[in-house]
Amino acid sequence: MQHGSDAIGERTPRSSVDSLATSAPTANRWASRVQAGLASPDPSTSSSGLLAGVQWTIPFVAFLAYIFAITTYRLPIGSVGIIAGLVGLALQSEPRRFPWMLVWFGAFILWCAVGYVRSPYPERTWDGLMDLVKLWAIVLVGVNAFRSRAQIRLFTVFFLTCFALFPLRGAFENYLLFNYTTFGRAIWNHAFENPNDLAAIALLQLAMVAALLPLERRWWIRRAAQVGLVLLPLLILMTQSRAGFIALTLFCLCCIGVQWRYLLRMINPAQRTRLIVIALAVIAAVSFFAPNGVWQRVAGLKYLTSTQQLNEVDSEGSARQRWEIWRVASKIIAEHPLFGVGVTAYPLAHVVYARGEEFNPTANGERDTHSTILHVQAETGVPGTIFFVGLVISVVVRAERSRRAAKRLAPRLAMHLFFLEMGLLAYFTAGIFGSFAYVAFLYIHLALMWVTADLTRRQLAHASGVRDALRSQHT
Repeated sequence: MQHGSDAIGERTPRSSVDSLATSAPTANRWASRVQAGLASPDPSTSSSGLLAGVQWTIPFVAFLAYIFAITTYRLPIGSVGIIAGLVGLALQSEPRRFPWMLVWFGAFILWCAVGYVRSPYPERTWDGLMDLVKLWAIVLVGVNAFRSRAQIRLFTVFFLTCFALFPLRGAFENYLLFNYTTFGRAIWNHAFENPNDLAAIALLQLAMVAALLPLERRWWIRRAAQVGLVLLPLLILMTQSRAGFIALTLFCLCCIGVQWRYLLRMINPAQRTRLIVIALAVIAAVSFFAPNGVWQRVAGLKYLTSTQQLNEVDSEGSARQRWEIWRVASKIIAEHPLFGVGVTAYPLAHVVYARGEEFNPTANGERDTHSTILHVQAETGVPGTIFFVGLVISVVVRAERSRRAAKRLAPRLAMHLFFLEMGLLAYFTAGIFGSFAYVAFLYIHLALMWVTADLTRRQLAHASGVRDALRSQHT
């Protein structure tokens, strides 16, 4: 096991570069051959099937089983998947990975354990602590389950298919056929029964769909991904989540604004025209089919300039209520700055504090903070918040370093990472107005980002070795 970094000794094979390297002319005769070392032998660059090149290890199969369980809720095999993955991890011959993400996450859990001892709500805190330990185990299995782009590709397609056939399909059916909604807002069930949560999770799925397109060559996967680029934004709008709308807008602006120059380098003029037409068609279709309620809720955002106008934001008064909840959360944070009130115990503390005369009665009851950072700070204190932020930043820094290193020789690999990063940015943007710190889909996305960045780094290192060998031959 290698602590805080990556396992060594995994071989990265070579293949053609036609789908990864830029089409711009190369400055010297060995640089183009170096780019060939960046290409992956996965089936996305050939006519092979989806399963070609996939290593069927126990951790990989167990991780797929866990994804199926938490996305579809058809089989209660989530815990079995975690246990099987840990057993497979203990038995596997490949070097085990133990990145800094797991170190930060472990420190966060340990601090939550200290908070459990100090918490006035030990029973609730204990349940939350056990859930975090399970999430840590899931991340451990996840970062060790993927060893090739073929596995990452299959996982992505499998994950998106499960989401499309169950939460996405179910939310559309509830909204369009059965009129089963929350005040006209699209929902499904279980983890997706809250429209704000559904919108936030859909943002991560949208990032995975976008990340498929730069590398994918098979037409049916590309067409399915293009359909997803329409349906997932439409789902986010159907939830009528204002936070989801803001995050979706940010995601689209960042993706188009930052990646447009690289897209122009990688496609010919005819493809550029087609891309523009498709993009405009997607925007028009999503805008046309989006419910009127979402535009009314978005229009109310103009009254967020002052607290005196909060009642004008929406007719149901959710903005005013959220402001009062934030005030309650701020008081809890001020009185429990070090240990917090205990992980997942905030609603119990909120009931007590919201009875204060300084708060509006609309904040009464077992409420959520409606803010990820406030939620973490209220439950785990300042040290816990530092550990949580460190967990996320450790993955982002690694992914961004790999992306920047790949920009010149393999812009398609860089673009793949970029979309995953933007999905995480959008998720936490929505998290300004929602509590999403302990959602399993967040940690799955972080694990996916880490293994993708790790594989990209290995391919770049292999290409560097090829370059040095070619230069030696040339001289």
